[in-house]
Amino acid sequence: MKQILVHVAFNYSFAREIWRGIVRYSYEHDRWALWPGDPTQMSEEGLRRYDGTIAMFGTEEHAARVARFQKAVVNVSNRGTGRFVTSVINDDYAIGEMAAHYFLGKGFRQFAFYGHMPLHYAQLRANGFSDVIVKAGYKLRVYSTDSGERLLDWIGELPPSTAVFCAEDNLAFAVNRACWELNINIPQDLAILGVNNDETYCLSGSLGLSSIMLGSEKVGYRAAQILDSVLHGKPAPKEPVRIPPLSVVTRISTDVQSVRDETVRKALAYIQANVDNNFRVDDMLDHLSVGRRTLERKFRENLGHSPHHAIIRARVERAKRLLEATHLKMEDIAQRSGFSEARILYRNFRLITGDSPARYRKSFR
Repeated sequence: MKQILVHVAFNYSFAREIWRGIVRYSYEHDRWALWPGDPTQMSEEGLRRYDGTIAMFGTEEHAARVARFQKAVVNVSNRGTGRFVTSVINDDYAIGEMAAHYFLGKGFRQFAFYGHMPLHYAQLRANGFSDVIVKAGYKLRVYSTDSGERLLDWIGELPPSTAVFCAEDNLAFAVNRACWELNINIPQDLAILGVNNDETYCLSGSLGLSSIMLGSEKVGYRAAQILDSVLHGKPAPKEPVRIPPLSVVTRISTDVQSVRDETVRKALAYIQANVDNNFRVDDMLDHLSVGRRTLERKFRENLGHSPHHAIIRARVERAKRLLEATHLKMEDIAQRSGFSEARILYRNFRLITGDSPARYRKSFR
């Protein structure tokens, strides 16, 4: 049995997915002995005990040192450490492109990027995002964690209806918190999109954060596949193998079309604030002091659907968050999402998503 050393940052959701991919390959093929451990803390004698290593190397020097003692070494870190060993990584440039196309498809015209720019993967995500946005004829505002400027000040200066793409979910959560402190309505005044679909951040705070789901399990599986090939005498790829992102998981933080009409924006803010209450369109009309015909027309012109449809969409998004994060019964989820009973939840959930609540919940278990 081959002895394989694996070093990934288990405190990150995407790294745990990489681990799952490695384990799945092992079980489907030669059934390696997988040993978690940090190769940077091991002696030469300790490293030679393993047949191969898959690791998230922090520096090129660390990768080069391990490669001196083992013939089969694969890097799964996207911090630009692939010069001395084969790398299998998420395609960071494609991640930025996906974010840009997603926001453009929602009609946004104001764009911003937030990331730690000294990091290689953050630069690539920013570049992919910027190239698509600029090509479409728009400008991009960029904020880096090392800029010295306060995040609150930067957020406060962004124009209304700005789409903010964050390099990671923890940064998206920081933007969410800043908006809360500044009383900025999400997603009506600011839409937020992160990366990793890490539920620690995406399901925290006052609303669900949209995020790009990565193919990290595929990263782990492909890394194990390459390691296995090298162990059997085959050459490793000379260039990094880049795994494209899977999809955007839409939650409340981006669940809106870019809207410039003030009445519609106030209506959407009212819906988000009362989504778990069983209110009606008439209640919203009273709050806004506007006539039904006027509000219907404004919604059709700006969003292409009715105020009632917007309410149903918001309630379904609330239900999706509860399905992801809880084991509540469907009747309870219906009540907490503003639906009067589970039967109505089922009907509207399928109408909006094309799927059933049960099947949706199963995809997160």
